[in-house]
Amino acid sequence: METRKYNSKDKDEVQRIFSTYWTDKGFLNELEEKLTDPSVQFYVAESDGEVVGIAGFRKAPEHLYAHATTKSPVELYVIASKIQNKGIGNIVGQRIIEEAKKLHFTEIECYSPDTHNASWKFYEKLGFSNRGVINDPDDGFPGVLWVKIID
Repeated sequence: METRKYNSKDKDEVQRIFSTYWTDKGFLNELEEKLTDPSVQFYVAESDGEVVGIAGFRKAPEHLYAHATTKSPVELYVIASKIQNKGIGNIVGQRIIEEAKKLHFTEIECYSPDTHNASWKFYEKLGFSNRGVINDPDDGFPGVLWVKIID
């Protein structure tokens, strides 16, 4: 398995992966728009010519920046894989950690709502720490702020 930067040829496969995790049409449309947004960097995992995972990061938005403990935070925007528990998420997760470090970001933040608590062990495995509960600024729903300081 290898990782590489996302390109437009990956769109259909990536959208299928997204739709296995999210059903909200508004959020799926947002994800589709972000795929072409230069402020978000996406990387895919590919196996035998097939895209099997994707992860993306962007400069931390204001609501997360307020929780940063370093000067240059980035947000883990999205991470998803075609099949869970096969190491795919870990591979693309490690890739974006490496890429964020190359760009001199100093920490990675991730808001994960209570409705996605099944992913919290995954964040721990990637080396993120639970910094406590915060509310989503768009809908007010509580979730956990996960943070990884980049060495």
